[in-house]
Amino acid sequence: MLWTQRLWLRLQTLFRGGRVAQQLHDEVQFHLDQQIAENIAAGMSPEKARHAAKRTFGNVTLVQEDARRTWGWMWLEQFAQDLRFGARSLRKSPGFATVAILTLALGIGANTAIFSVVNAVLLRTLPYPDADRLAIIWSGLGSVNRAVASTYELFEIRQRTKEFDQIGGIWVTNGTLPGEGDPEQVKVGIVTSNFLPILCPRPALGRFFQAQDEAPNAPWTVVLSHGAWARRFGSDPSIVGKSVRYGDASAVVIGVLPEDFRFYLPGGFPSNVDVFYSVPVDGSQPGGPGWLHLIGHLRPGSTITRAQAEADAIATQIHNWDGNQNINGLRLSVYSLQADDVREVRGTLLLLFGGVGFVLMIACANVANLLLARSTRRLRETTVRAALGASRGRLIRQLLTENLLLAAIGAVAALGVGWLALRAILAARPPSLLNFNRLTPDFTVLAFTFLVAILASAFFGLAPLFAAGRLNLTQSLKEGGRSTAARNRWTAFLVSAEVALGFVLLAGTGLLMRTFMNILRVDPGFRAENVLSFQISTPKYEMLHELQQRIAALPGVQSVSAVSHLPLVEAANWYANYWKEGASEEEQHTVMADHRSILPGYFNTIGATLLRGRDFTESDDAAHQHVAIIDDVLARELWPNEDALGKKLNVSDSPKGAYQFERDWAVVVGIVKHIQCHSLTVMVRPQIYVPYQLAPRPVSIVILTAGAVPDLGASARAQVAFLNKDMAVSQVAPLTDYLTRARSQSRFASLLAASLGAIALLLACIGIYGVLSYSVAQRTGEIGVRMAIGAQRWDVLRMVLGQGLTSAALGLTAGLLLSLIVMPLLAGLLFGVTPADPVNYILICALVLTVSTLAAFLPARHAMGINPIAALRHE
Repeated sequence: MLWTQRLWLRLQTLFRGGRVAQQLHDEVQFHLDQQIAENIAAGMSPEKARHAAKRTFGNVTLVQEDARRTWGWMWLEQFAQDLRFGARSLRKSPGFATVAILTLALGIGANTAIFSVVNAVLLRTLPYPDADRLAIIWSGLGSVNRAVASTYELFEIRQRTKEFDQIGGIWVTNGTLPGEGDPEQVKVGIVTSNFLPILCPRPALGRFFQAQDEAPNAPWTVVLSHGAWARRFGSDPSIVGKSVRYGDASAVVIGVLPEDFRFYLPGGFPSNVDVFYSVPVDGSQPGGPGWLHLIGHLRPGSTITRAQAEADAIATQIHNWDGNQNINGLRLSVYSLQADDVREVRGTLLLLFGGVGFVLMIACANVANLLLARSTRRLRETTVRAALGASRGRLIRQLLTENLLLAAIGAVAALGVGWLALRAILAARPPSLLNFNRLTPDFTVLAFTFLVAILASAFFGLAPLFAAGRLNLTQSLKEGGRSTAARNRWTAFLVSAEVALGFVLLAGTGLLMRTFMNILRVDPGFRAENVLSFQISTPKYEMLHELQQRIAALPGVQSVSAVSHLPLVEAANWYANYWKEGASEEEQHTVMADHRSILPGYFNTIGATLLRGRDFTESDDAAHQHVAIIDDVLARELWPNEDALGKKLNVSDSPKGAYQFERDWAVVVGIVKHIQCHSLTVMVRPQIYVPYQLAPRPVSIVILTAGAVPDLGASARAQVAFLNKDMAVSQVAPLTDYLTRARSQSRFASLLAASLGAIALLLACIGIYGVLSYSVAQRTGEIGVRMAIGAQRWDVLRMVLGQGLTSAALGLTAGLLLSLIVMPLLAGLLFGVTPADPVNYILICALVLTVSTLAAFLPARHAMGINPIAALRHE
């Protein structure tokens, strides 16, 4: 039962420490009194008996400590003592504590903020059932990759797959929200009947689509989002089964999605879709257009690798149909939905995460320098404690505890800094991060913050611990607390490390900021100033033409037109194959172009340049010869040494109605300068423009004004309502907004990089200033002697400046070498500048040297003002 008694004693010591300590004191005193009594009985005087008993018994305090170490939680008591001592030490040095805590708060807080984004975007699984088994399937044909698939391709994949148990598809377009009241344009999802259950386990009300909903004579059924149900139908719990007005027809509501359901899909996919209806999928119409985003659910035990191998085999099995067209070049690409969802931002976030890691190391180096300086001031105290019997291990534990306390306080402060930084990041985030509304700190972020704090305390405590471990009592007592050359070398090394890390961050910042400036200077192929746009659903040409005329008559309006896809809008795209007369069968399925449906006057309205030929006219309809306008990129590709005007081009259009696509020969009547439709930095595809009469679909109205026109949006809405009160207007915005969004990711990266670079430069300056200020304080006597024997004030200035700039120059050299290794990692984020750009390095070197000189000048100026008589008297 010995172990139970010992356990009971340990628990009593832990929870009743005062009582157990008193009992131990009483027991030791009892044995001492017994020894005194025996000595008196042996003939000693009481005074001699007491001294003899103490000599026999030994050091009472040591005996009590040995007993507590055996019976109690001695390590916990010592840890509590060290914490109290550390807290008192920080309270006695408020300047040191404030600077150290703020430095750590900046370093750890920046890491917390960026990790919150990384955790939400890259690490946290998507909020779907079996998210790790979800995959997105992209189609590829000719020069196009990552394209949507046709219903024929989906049918063939479903028939042949063994790795997926479900594959569904969705296409999102604009439509009018069903129900009564004012029209509201929303996103409408056209889905296969099995699509919603792949991402959402069950609806909040009703059911999802089933096979009978796609029968030829079945009533039209829809599923509503929770938001649409609440806005349009007042959260009516009996909505399921009711028939509601939907455009010119009616539809039966069969289900409502949960309130927290959102789409987290790649490719600019909208997060909120308000209305869904289903379409059947069969293989009866091969050769149809691609329009479906395919999402698959892997079978248990399957992997993305196995699914990709199967997709490659399926792609090769799909071959000629109807004797004319073929898709022998079809490619199918399978990616994890989680990984593909963050493909565009992964590189940026990981590089920023590496950047804040550099900031943390700079902060740790700064705090290490502060601790080294503080340990030098406390050298006499440490030496005396060691001389009185404190072991090296005890001294090191004391320093470790103080460092841990400092890091813990810094971590608490870092949570506040991180929260503020995260608010700023959310305000500046680009559209590629808009879908991630889950950017909120959680337990993972909290654990990460304190883990970083612990690691940071270990890192910045290495130098003081190393110095404490090599303490030489005799030498330290002789030095009397003065600095040593070894400590000066440590501080110089840490300053050089700060400068090197700061240089790397500033070099990256310079490259990203120059990239952003280059993007600002890119010619998008149009002028966005004074152009207002808004979207409407598919109107008849007659209504659209009259709307164009009515808006053109408004005061301040110079030109009005319409386009099916605005430039730089992340929305559903329209592209298809094209070929010239005489093209081989292989050439007919090799390249694709973006197709756009426009009204006459579009190029003039947005300021695009019509290089040759003419614009469309009202007579360019299905009853006349089909015509097209192409961009200069496509003209050079097809007819490099010829004039493209008058040539025939095979294009995809739909003269019989919206989305009833067919192949037609069109005559090229105009050539326009290429417009950047997808990105400001990349030419994705050439462009083909057809008259709206040949391809009716939802359009964006564009209005060019002479300047700011008050209430123009409201006036335009009124004109739409006058022509069709059931037609909704949405996304009323100036065209400059889309330019701003296209630049937002580069702006986001450059802003964050600039913030990190500024913090790094500030911390490096604080490090240089702090080290030199402490060095001047330690060398006051030496400087006084130098000045007393003839040194001039300028000599002292050169000496102190030389010390600071030597460390900065060594850091610059190391930073330059490190940058040559790190900067190529930024290549994917750069535009118009190379990672090894010499101008960038020259500018950063000049900046760092200038700021380092300013940081070193202040202590140097203080050294120049030292009075040699006062310094020698102090010495």
